[in-house]
Amino acid sequence: MAASKVLLQHGLAATRIADITAAAGLTQGGFYRHFGSKEQLIAQACGAASDRLLDMLETLSAGLEPRQAIERIAALYLHQRQNEDSALLCPLASLGSELRHADDDIKAISVGGYTRMVRLVAAQTQRLGIAEHSEIADAITSTLVGAVTLSRLALDPAMAETILTNAQRAVGMLLAPTPKSDIRICASAQAPFEADWSIIKL
Repeated sequence: MAASKVLLQHGLAATRIADITAAAGLTQGGFYRHFGSKEQLIAQACGAASDRLLDMLETLSAGLEPRQAIERIAALYLHQRQNEDSALLCPLASLGSELRHADDDIKAISVGGYTRMVRLVAAQTQRLGIAEHSEIADAITSTLVGAVTLSRLALDPAMAETILTNAQRAVGMLLAPTPKSDIRICASAQAPFEADWSIIKL
């Protein structure tokens, strides 16, 4: 978990093996007894981080009505960086374009996390009876990942929050029982679901 937090907070390029060993309480020799390379560690750390986040989203959306479950998943995902020390960060949103230059194992694990999240959302869109529920789930997941990534680029906190709020509204519109061609952006969009991070035990 220590390696995941360092990588997700500082990025792949900026994180040195020495940073990881210090966070994990390992010596350089101890690191190489556990991992053959930095890339192998990154792959395992990304997988572990993705599993922690998705396990939490699955647990906290269980038992809810499908629309409420999706709203909670969206709110928690969008505000994952509410606590900068959080261990519940998504590798896709935290590492962004750096993953393009990662090796195939790291890419495969990252895409696997994305696929699992799409399935989690799709289980709820199917319960809502939405036509093409898998495609809508994919669109929702893409919206969430993109919004968090862009919010991290914003220099103005107000702009970052606007990006996240609009993403939450977009999720609501994707769930609206109207044909895709008739979807309109309107000022009366429903207020975003409030994320309650106090219920999460880190």
